[in-house]
Amino acid sequence: MTLQRPLLTCIHSVVVSAVLCVALSGCAGGNNVSPTSTVVSTQAVSITGIVMGGQQPINQATIQLYAAGNSGYGSAYPYSAGTSLLGNNVVTTSGGGDFNITGDYTCPSASTEVYIEAIGGVPIAGEAANPNIITMAALGPCGNLSNTTFITINELTTVASVWALAPFMTGPSNIGTTATNSVGLTNAFASVNKLVNTASGSLNGPALPAGATIPVNELNTLADIIASCINTSDGGTAGDGTACGNLFALAVSSNGVRPTDVVTAALNIAHNPAQNVTALNKLADPTAPFQPILSSAPSAWTVAMQYPATVLSAPAGIATDQAGNVWVTSRSSHSVTLLNPTGAVTGTYATGQSGNGAIAIDLNGDAWVAGNTSGSLLEITNTGTTTTHTGGGLTTTNSIAIDGSGDVWVTGTGSALSVFNSSGAPLSTTGYTGGGLSNGQSLAITPQ
Repeated sequence: MTLQRPLLTCIHSVVVSAVLCVALSGCAGGNNVSPTSTVVSTQAVSITGIVMGGQQPINQATIQLYAAGNSGYGSAYPYSAGTSLLGNNVVTTSGGGDFNITGDYTCPSASTEVYIEAIGGVPIAGEAANPNIITMAALGPCGNLSNTTFITINELTTVASVWALAPFMTGPSNIGTTATNSVGLTNAFASVNKLVNTASGSLNGPALPAGATIPVNELNTLADIIASCINTSDGGTAGDGTACGNLFALAVSSNGVRPTDVVTAALNIAHNPAQNVTALNKLADPTAPFQPILSSAPSAWTVAMQYPATVLSAPAGIATDQAGNVWVTSRSSHSVTLLNPTGAVTGTYATGQSGNGAIAIDLNGDAWVAGNTSGSLLEITNTGTTTTHTGGGLTTTNSIAIDGSGDVWVTGTGSALSVFNSSGAPLSTTGYTGGGLSNGQSLAITPQ
């Protein structure tokens, strides 16, 4: 059995991951921030790159460099949303798709996450410009850019960037989060390098963890879907029968707004992955530039890394801590695996507890694991120490939740609800009974 690890995680205090961070609106916040007096560092480095549509260069595309915001979901920083770090400096691609940014921008800070976009341009030599083109590549911390930085902007870098950043993104120049969720945004930018190499514009990025795989055929298919619009002249509008019009008619937002550019279309697909799946899949021509592609439409356009059985055996429960680490229980191997925010395995705990299942993380970063067949509760501290707790009427356990005081609540096959304090001591020797409780399967605690 393999585990699919979602590439996207919105982290506030403690968040359980869902595929592509399904509750995308849960990362909400303000959209704009007024210009502020911000200390910036002038860049003396020269960034070079190339813009490609499929396998051919895009001429006369305008290059823009943006910084992610920290004043709310979809915000931009440090200027008002949609303002490029390049300011009034005009950078366009040559006939070969090449561009060069030389000291034309400043970093809001070395750690500010930045991304680059290519807008418009002529995708076919001798043909008309396509105003619907926007492609992008997420670059990561601004301070990491150097004179050796080379960037390929194409459909694959666009798909990788949009799907990784979708929980923080409302439009092509609106990517950001709250000031308290910088870890989530950093992890999302880092996820791009798992999917794609932004230097070469090819799949399987340099940060892809050893042993993990990505859905190459699906990513190629998504790239070919947006390439159907990019590699045409003149562009189009939704419903006009052109390649761009066909894409825009299918890739509508959740409130029915039709896009007018490629990045917004891709973002709408990422935000609504089960919408018009079959029709969108048909836009990827079998002879399209990125191969291999899917032989049939998927159930949804979700993207996840997969780990083989050699890493995880019968995974049963998953939880994410405040630092973005992912904890996974394996039922058949009686172990708990810890993956860091980049997806690399950083710890495996051979617990000795039978049938590890449900798992929850407390505010100290300790993991509490329910033994589904052993009637025990395992605590793994953030330093790796393991302790088994029993008693309190605990039987074969099904679910677990932790309240604001750090007390651990557990349901099982019996008729009792067991409660342990943050040190693992039962608060009741027999647990709480009554109310018809029997074989509790799930548990939730209201906000404190």
